[in-house]
Amino acid sequence: SAARVGVRLHATRGSMDLGASQGGLPPDFAVETTDAALAASQEAVERWHDPSFGSPVQIAIAPCSPFSVTTDLLREAAVLARSLGVRLHTHASETVEEDAYCAEKFGKTPTQHLEDLGWLGDDVWMAHGVHLDDTAIARYAATGTGVAHCPSSNARLAAGIAPVHDLLRAGVPVGLGVDGAASNESGQLGIEIREAVLMNRLRTGADSFSVRDGLRIATIGGARVLGRDAELGSLEPGKVADIAVWRVDGVEHAGILDPVAALGLGALPPLHRLYVGGRAIVEEGALTSAEEPVIAEEVAAASRALAARL
Repeated sequence: SAARVGVRLHATRGSMDLGASQGGLPPDFAVETTDAALAASQEAVERWHDPSFGSPVQIAIAPCSPFSVTTDLLREAAVLARSLGVRLHTHASETVEEDAYCAEKFGKTPTQHLEDLGWLGDDVWMAHGVHLDDTAIARYAATGTGVAHCPSSNARLAAGIAPVHDLLRAGVPVGLGVDGAASNESGQLGIEIREAVLMNRLRTGADSFSVRDGLRIATIGGARVLGRDAELGSLEPGKVADIAVWRVDGVEHAGILDPVAALGLGALPPLHRLYVGGRAIVEEGALTSAEEPVIAEEVAAASRALAARL
């Protein structure tokens, strides 16, 4: 659990209610009924969500994607989240197949479909945002809808490169993500800084996206996407002391004069210290709050058990 390790957690209660037999993507055994998904989402918020300043755990409501949930679930999840005062999250505009699905099924783009269901707003963030045209970017900017940029996952699945330069220029909140283990075997956010810089330069030019842009979306950008930029994401008086300290004085970075370039373009450096609320949970690169081998074995066992059910 997050409390066991000592990290700050903004978890999402995911859901899917559109199985393959109904024309959706997920297999039928992986879906819930609409009512069950809404009930479980409400239960997760009421049990775990702490809205206080600097809280260790917050919960968002997160139907998976337009092609794995029904319009009823999307619409009612938005109503539920706002009644409970929590944020909304889904995966949107990730692939060209999603564009085609929404055009065929709804006669709309993914952005138009989501907006019609109440899914644009400053309490919403989308994963990916790869296939966003100028009109969609303008709607995201006007409504304050955020985007979690997942460059490694998008490259791994050949989904494309999100228009991050254009999103930032329009004022859209952009954070950095890894997606998940199903489409990105590395969960290290530090790697994504380098991938974001390289991918976005590949899309829009060598001068379009600096290493500091990459570091910014990994820190204050992510805090803004989560609606917590008054608490997290930068070193300022009054904010909670969530601080990562990287070593960039080793042989891998010798001769790189800019320490931000060393972190963002060089080899991923050792994580010297990680503080959460001022408490060091990583020291000299090692987790101090829990036993890493024990956690690794528990995760491996859970993964094996899940695979056995498939």
